[in-house]
Amino acid sequence: MEINRKLCVLIVFTLSAVLISGCAFRSEINPSDSYIKIKPIAPLAEYEQQNMPHNLIVKIENVADMNDSYKNRIQLYVNNYRITPDESYNFKEDYEYKMKLQPGVYKVKAKYYAYSGWKEEAFTINTREDLKVYLDKIALLTIRLKKNHWGAPVDDKTYFTVQYEPIN
Repeated sequence: MEINRKLCVLIVFTLSAVLISGCAFRSEINPSDSYIKIKPIAPLAEYEQQNMPHNLIVKIENVADMNDSYKNRIQLYVNNYRITPDESYNFKEDYEYKMKLQPGVYKVKAKYYAYSGWKEEAFTINTREDLKVYLDKIALLTIRLKKNHWGAPVDDKTYFTVQYEPIN
């Protein structure tokens, strides 16, 4: 009976030591992971969101017109989040989105909705590769839609033009 009690105490002590040492190792990280895993306790004033310039601008032109494509519209997605335009109109020829994003890699796409007269069809506008957003550059995505007579894109696959410009 005394041996069982000693064995139980030894097992509990060993498990406690393993748990304590496991918790201690979780606070250690590799220097290459520091940017991802260590968050600041407070942002610096010069990097606060309201002071940060827009670093992603998306411009989509020739979406709708006063003729057959007046109902056509755009929906923009960044990492599968739908981005609503700042202004809302029933008829909008050009769309422009200005955003502030943390530096990193993003998936950006747009859905272009065109009415053929009978039904609405959706067409995807993609980037050729994932978009890189930098702290010191503006990522500018542009496209001027080329459409047939009823508003569908002429090209089978439609892509944004991507440019990077320095932030002034």
